[in-house]
Amino acid sequence: MREGVWQPEIAVWGLAMVACAALSGCGGSSKSAENAAGITQRDTRIVHEDCPIEKGSVEKIDANGDGRPEVSIVMNGGQEVCRAVDLNLDGKIDAWIYRDPSGQIRRRETDYDRDGRVDEISIYRGGTIVEKHRATTLANKVDTWQFYQNGQLARTERDSDGDEVIDQWWEWTKPGCPMIHSDVDSDGRPDPGATVDYCKETGYVPPERQQQRGPSGPSFDKPGSLPTELESKEQTTPTETQPATPPAGEKGKPKP
Repeated sequence: MREGVWQPEIAVWGLAMVACAALSGCGGSSKSAENAAGITQRDTRIVHEDCPIEKGSVEKIDANGDGRPEVSIVMNGGQEVCRAVDLNLDGKIDAWIYRDPSGQIRRRETDYDRDGRVDEISIYRGGTIVEKHRATTLANKVDTWQFYQNGQLARTERDSDGDEVIDQWWEWTKPGCPMIHSDVDSDGRPDPGATVDYCKETGYVPPERQQQRGPSGPSFDKPGSLPTELESKEQTTPTETQPATPPAGEKGKPKP
């Protein structure tokens, strides 16, 4: 896995690779086809959509005053068509954003490792993300397809050995806690006993679910949370060896 790519998911991908140890795996198309054996295959090609920043009506923005534009915006009839952005100010384009006729984002391409090649393509409909196609290895082709419902990650397919056949299926029934199904015998289908419940196996609790935990005790990190110690005063009880103090005005009065 490339350094700097998918850092939040490194532990998750690692567990999946353990689950299918018998296997070895930029965005193209999510279109799939079945081969003669009925196994689903996906297009792994990286297809970069042209954003003609060197011709036509282009607005260029030099954000840091170094004489090079960090943002180039292609316009058509006063409306933005696409833009190319140098996010880390190194003179190379890192992201391309494309808009539909209504002005909403429809596609985004990103190069995370600064090699000039696209690593991820995000597809939007009505401004809401519906798919991501990812290249997570150095093979320069898509190996991971993510599918979203209402903007939330719902399922993932992965070709972990680069043969263009899906061998991992991720079900996101709970945010941050996938069920990972694997094809261990290379027949193109999930195998019984090869499913990993990520959160159950690792004890991981997603940040959004940590906030749902029950109340805890005082943290003792600020004055309002410290316990108050009450001073206890002993009360002397009259005994035969320690007579009670006589009332005022009766001091020294002889006993009857």
